Amino acid sequence: MRSLIWNIVAVSVVVLSTVAFEVGYVAPRDAFFIAFTVLAIYTGNQLLARENQPLGQALASIFTKPASHGSSVSYLSGLVVAGLSTLVVAQVLTFS
Repeated sequence: MRSLIWNIVAVSVVVLSTVAFEVGYVAPRDAFFIAFTVLAIYTGNQLLARENQPLGQALASIFTKPASHGSSVSYLSGLVVAGLSTLVVAQVLTFS
């Protein structure tokens, strides 16, 4: 249950901050901070769950192996968080 709540909160924060950034309600530096922080915490949490694997294998399983996650919701939320956070970070670094 805690994992489901964490996934919902992470996706909600990233989606809301991305929409607010794209519409212009959030400054680029704030959007960058929000997106990068959520991405770092989410990825760190996933890496901690795979602490007995080598780093390369753990990173590959996070993004390419849905069966390594507890549920499909966890896998999809990871893709949403990674995708939207990367989009915001790339836009801020490119256009600011």
